[in-house]
Amino acid sequence: MTKAQRPAVTDEEPRLLEIEEMRLVVKFGDKKRYSDREYEAIYQELAEAGLKDEAWHDLDAIEAVFRKLNAVDEAEMARRDLCG
Repeated sequence: MTKAQRPAVTDEEPRLLEIEEMRLVVKFGDKKRYSDREYEAIYQELAEAGLKDEAWHDLDAIEAVFRKLNAVDEAEMARRDLCG
């Protein structure tokens, strides 16, 4: 789902943006803006992680998957930093 495909702002929108940013920062670095391709990449990761049906609308489920992906990426970065 790209930014353009998302529905209008809702009460959950600020939380979703925060969750997306959490993943984008780890995956692509801290930026002022992220491209549609970068958004598509993190949502592709959700699909590859097996997020199913109604879970696509469950912010807790999305956040949990992104946190797991972040933990894996951060551990890999730390390993590379230690190994030089």
